Amino acid sequence: MSDTSDNALPVSVLIVDDEELLVKSCSQILSSEGYAVYSEGRGRNALDVVRRHHPDVVLTDLMLPDMDGLALLKEIKKQAPETLVVMITGFATVDSSVEAIRAGAYDYIPKPFTATQLRILIGRAAQQVRLVRDNAQLRDQLKRQYSFENIVGTSDAIQKVFSVVSRVAPTDASVFISGESGTGKELIARAIHTNSRRSPRPFMAINCAALPDHLLESELFGHEKGAFTGADVQRRGLLEVASGGTFFMDEISEMSMELQAKLLRVIQERRIRRVGGESEIPIDVRWVSATNRDPEQAVRDGALRQDLLYRLNVVPIRLPALRQRKEDIPALAQHFLRRFAQEYDRDNLRFSAEALRELAEYDFPGNVRELQNVVERIVSMCLPGQEIGPDDMPEELSQRASAGGARPMSIFNADQPFHDAKTDAITVFEKEYLQDLLKRHNGNISQAARTAGIDRKTIHRMLSKYNLESRIRD
Repeated sequence: MSDTSDNALPVSVLIVDDEELLVKSCSQILSSEGYAVYSEGRGRNALDVVRRHHPDVVLTDLMLPDMDGLALLKEIKKQAPETLVVMITGFATVDSSVEAIRAGAYDYIPKPFTATQLRILIGRAAQQVRLVRDNAQLRDQLKRQYSFENIVGTSDAIQKVFSVVSRVAPTDASVFISGESGTGKELIARAIHTNSRRSPRPFMAINCAALPDHLLESELFGHEKGAFTGADVQRRGLLEVASGGTFFMDEISEMSMELQAKLLRVIQERRIRRVGGESEIPIDVRWVSATNRDPEQAVRDGALRQDLLYRLNVVPIRLPALRQRKEDIPALAQHFLRRFAQEYDRDNLRFSAEALRELAEYDFPGNVRELQNVVERIVSMCLPGQEIGPDDMPEELSQRASAGGARPMSIFNADQPFHDAKTDAITVFEKEYLQDLLKRHNGNISQAARTAGIDRKTIHRMLSKYNLESRIRD
């Protein structure tokens, strides 16, 4: 397959000098190295070439018959800021070279110069050009991966999310995403960053439930050498690294209240202090936060500071559970089928209508993440060209889908106040779900957490809450 990427194109060089012999010699040397070469003897003509062909590198004399080489340099930087300009100096004075660099020249080369010197200098410039192209291609790939088109679904519920994301992404407003585990909170956060003006800068993410407090604080703010046992070197925190970009905090309600207070001050002051440090470091980040809990309920439960929520919840986004948008399941399943068929080299796979119907009947308690895992498992067991039918579905999926055909027995009492009935129903669901989950994984917390799409810390907390800690192992 032919390579159509920018890096498959030769690096182009424009040579500007009124010495015909020098221009001819340089053109032959660079052409033999594989560069696309243009040449001009006058500065005005060179500007026309820059406008029409956008050369990657311009090699120009400091002294031209119709204009000063520094004036040409400044004009090129206005028209094509990404073009690298190398100045040829006939008299290698320090002043002229320094002035050229200050005006934006990539480098300079004094006359007379050898073919080897020319190859080395232009080769270094070409390397820079290719690096910039690589970075641009990587950004384009990320934009495609986290573009709005990858928020799959046509249901009203997901289209409302899409509408909010598309409007808020270009701004700097803080966004607070809530939704069950596996609904795609980080995908939304990355889509917001990728479609914002901050997209060339870093996107940094941290799961607040995955680390104990002392490690989480060090990860966020960094630490000075000797700040604690094991701090052998100075280390920048993720907030410092993310400056200029977007910082995503997942499961923020799992952060301790003490650390939440420190974070609130950072948001207000836009400054951090490394652990063990004295000086304050300015930061500029866009805040995107997420939780799998109801944010207001987390405040009432004492898990989330209300003043912190006010700061972070400028634009709220609530992600629907997959069972609340079942009409999107076939499209999502096809999306994941295409991805994994390509990844695992399984060409021409397709779902039968019965298989898609079975998928759509399942509730997917692990949401989109569980559906993704199911499709990956199915694809890994298939042969190229196979039609995927009900017999190819995971056994537990078929059993649960068929069991879900009948109306489940009510687990709430309509005589109760709404919030009390809701709390009781959630308690029954969580307890039964955990018991079944642990049974399937023989009490292995790590395996259970991966299947459920939640972190181990959350499972431990719920096990303690419902006194289900017997017969478990990590």
